[in-house]
This record gives sequence, C-alpha cells and structure tokens, in this order.
Amino acid sequence: MASSYKSSAAKHCKLLIISGLAIYLIFTISLPNHLINPNFLFTIHTKSPQPTPPTNLSHLAFGILASEGGWHFRRSYIESWWRPNQTRGHVYLDVPPTGDLVPWPARSPPFKVSGNLTELSKEAKAAAPMVLRIVHGIKEVVRDVGGDDGSVRWVVIGDDDSIFFVENLVEVVARYDHTKHYYLGAASEFYMSNVWFSFNQGFGGAGIVLSFPLAKALADDMDNCIRRHAPFFITADIIINACIGDLGVDLSPEYGLHQVIRFYQNAPSVPH
Repeated sequence: MASSYKSSAAKHCKLLIISGLAIYLIFTISLPNHLINPNFLFTIHTKSPQPTPPTNLSHLAFGILASEGGWHFRRSYIESWWRPNQTRGHVYLDVPPTGDLVPWPARSPPFKVSGNLTELSKEAKAAAPMVLRIVHGIKEVVRDVGGDDGSVRWVVIGDDDSIFFVENLVEVVARYDHTKHYYLGAASEFYMSNVWFSFNQGFGGAGIVLSFPLAKALADDMDNCIRRHAPFFITADIIINACIGDLGVDLSPEYGLHQVIRFYQNAPSVPH
C-alpha cells in the first residue's frame, strides 16, 4: 500500500513539473522580446526624481515695508542693492507716492500700497495698530509673488533701510531645505532690545527670512494670528515671532544678519 502511494505521488509530481515547463514555454514564446526576463514580474519600475536646481536670486521674493514719508530719503538704502528686472518683490507703502516719487523711480522696487487694516485692528484691540501693517505684509508678499508654482523658495521681509548683500543671502538660504518650515533671523546687536523683547527672535532691520511653505502657512492664518497676539505685543517682530511659534517653528539663528541700531541726533521721526 505504501509503495503504491509513493508511486502515485511521484507520477503527480512529474506531471506537475512537465505541465509547468509547458506553460512557461508557451508564455515565454508569446511575450514580446523586451519582456523575456524571468524576473520581470518582480521588477518595480520607478521614475527617477529630477534634480532640484540650485537656489539662485530668482527664488527669493523681497517684501520691504516702508512709509511714503520715509521713502523720499530712505530709498537709496534699498536702491543700493536692488537689481531691476532681476530682484523680485515689492516695497509696500502706507499711502500712494507723491512729490519726487512720481513718476516712480525705475531703480526702486515696484511699489504697492498696503491694505487697510483699520477694521482688523479694531477687532483685535491692537496695542500698537501701526505695526500690524508690517506683520500683515507677509500675507501680502505671499499673495503678490505667486509662489505656489514653486518659483519662490524664500520670502525676505525687511525695513526701508535694510541693506542686503544678495549673493551672500542666496548662499545662506541655499544651505537649508526650502521645502520645510524655516525661520531665519538674528538677534539685535543692541543688547537692551533683546532684553526688552526677546533673544530668540529675528529682528526686521536685519531681515526676516522665511521658507515659502512657512510664509504660506503664516499667510493662511494671518488674520487670526493678529487677533491672538496684537492685543499683547507692541512690535511687529515679536508678533511675527509669536505667530511662527504657533506653528511649532523656532528661530534658526543666522549671525551674518546684523540688526544695528544707531541713534541720530535731530533725526526726523518717521513711523513705519
């Protein structure tokens, strides 16, 4: 009985082997030549990712927050580094230009007039309504540069007397992954400013640099952020810092950014 069982099992195994070989030959002959590969069923074809081009000046968008009154004598600071038709961004004025600013100088960044924040300021019970235009400027820069197509990697916010060495700035931001949330800035070189406000925030005079995804996230929540923080803070830099903190992002210090406060006797006082 056992011998008969073993003989029957051997016959079945032999039949399975022969059948398998026959099916393999038929299947192989019927396939196109480029698929005659015993491992083709197990090969996963993936598209090779395209290399990301290096960051250059065209990937940076600048938002310069200024007052019309101050721009008459401060514009030379910005014009010293602005490159018409190369640098992208705008200067945001509180009111339309007048006097010697008309027609608008070609060597200056193109201008826009900041949105009216009167109602938002009242609703938020802002402790310092004038600074909200600077904070809200991030939302306006994101809206105006159209960076959703990936052409903008970094948003740079500066004052109307900020001077940027743009090649150096490109070199700095190129070290970071622009697809993640980054907040670059530096403390003030005036020690007491850090004591009064924070040692762990970027100061706008030196420039505040945001990766575009972070700037976009800020823009999307900007009005709510102002409602949360404007009643308690009196400077734009600290409100921006608080809004970024709400998103779980901390400052990445860049000590090549210099916030230098200089005191001039009899200098005109121009709010911006």
